[in-house]
Amino acid sequence: MNAQMILNEIYGTPVQDPAVLALAKQLEQITKDYESGALSKDEYIELLADFKTQQLIIAQCNDMAAKEKLNSIVNVVINAASILA
Repeated sequence: MNAQMILNEIYGTPVQDPAVLALAKQLEQITKDYESGALSKDEYIELLADFKTQQLIIAQCNDMAAKEKLNSIVNVVINAASILA
């Protein structure tokens, strides 16, 4: 399973976010390492948990960025309304 297939499984659609793509490539590599025997089951599980944490952090950052953009738009609207009033 390659990185894009992993992302499609997680998100259901193609993802373009560079941070998420990088995580998917890491996940692809650690999965290959596990399948080849280079990682133990415990190491693999630990890395998967780290992957999940990184994914949550990215999602929260994206959410915060979206909220900041929305806040900026609201402030512009408020300022425009103040000028017009």
